[in-house]
Amino acid sequence: MTTVMLTQIPEIGKKLQIPRTLHVPFRIGRPCGEPFDMETREHVVKKMLALASTPSGTHATYVTE
Repeated sequence: MTTVMLTQIPEIGKKLQIPRTLHVPFRIGRPCGEPFDMETREHVVKKMLALASTPSGTHATYVTE
């Protein structure tokens, strides 16, 4: 099963050797952005799905527009 972890602290993902991580710049407790900001949430999910098809060991950073 392929997994992708959202993280606000990328050092934790690296230390735990998580296969794929997406570093997001949002506040702790809000890994997909602000509540009811459906556009940002959709972008985060699409980025996660794209990351799921990459090789293990891939780490990316979500960039806000």
